[in-house]
Amino acid sequence: MPDGGATTYLAIASVLATAASTGVAMYSANEQSKSQAAIAEYNRIQNEQNASWQRMAAERAAQADQFNSQMAMFNAQAQADQANMNNVLVQQQSQQLRAQADGEDRQAREQADRIRAEKARILGLQRSQYAAGGVTTEGSPLAVLADTANLYEMQVADTRLLANLSSEKKRYEAGMNELVGDFNLSSDLFASAMNKKAAQISFNDAQFAEKAAGAGYRINMRQAAIEQMSGNATSRATAMGGYTALASGIGSAANTGMTAYGSSASKSTAKQYDGYVSNNGNLVGYRRATIA
Repeated sequence: MPDGGATTYLAIASVLATAASTGVAMYSANEQSKSQAAIAEYNRIQNEQNASWQRMAAERAAQADQFNSQMAMFNAQAQADQANMNNVLVQQQSQQLRAQADGEDRQAREQADRIRAEKARILGLQRSQYAAGGVTTEGSPLAVLADTANLYEMQVADTRLLANLSSEKKRYEAGMNELVGDFNLSSDLFASAMNKKAAQISFNDAQFAEKAAGAGYRINMRQAAIEQMSGNATSRATAMGGYTALASGIGSAANTGMTAYGSSASKSTAKQYDGYVSNNGNLVGYRRATIA
């Protein structure tokens, strides 16, 4: 059985071993805590950078879509303006055709008047010639005069017919131009309205995307902060675990030393202390032993 000195030596060795183990555990926990905190900070920085890049990319894409939508709305309005301008040109062209038709009708009437004037002159000349020759207008001379008059009237009728055909053709063209122009105008205005509406919808979507990018950025930034706080909490828990291990180790080492020392003192022949002094069950010190 070991003597008191050996027991004391073993107790000291046990205390030192416990202290060394506790110190290593404390150092390991402290380093692990620092590493966890550093990782949490690194992850936060990376998450914030990713959030910033995502927001920038989304906002640029949304702004580009807004610009394209605005250009589409501008083009749709330009399409409507061009349709109205084309319709004005069609109306002007139709008015010109109708004016030409009216002019041809007027020319036909004037031509008819000239033909009738020429008819009257020729008939008068024929009558004067018959009268100068002593020929009465009865019989064959009357038939000649009638035939001459009929020929002139047919000439007037054909002149009017030709003029009417030309003028009616122009009026028909004017009407068709207006009909086609109205159809094209309606089609172009409808297409313009639809294009403008689609562009407006795209613009609204782009504005929503830009606002969503900002909201997503704020969500990602808060998530980065939450993840960092979680990492810091883990770091603090690791550090507290080290402190707990240190306290436990110190208590264990103290208990080991006190137990070993008490055992050694009780076996010594020249005891200076004789066990614990208790105050209602609480340890308050050692009682000096009496010499045997």
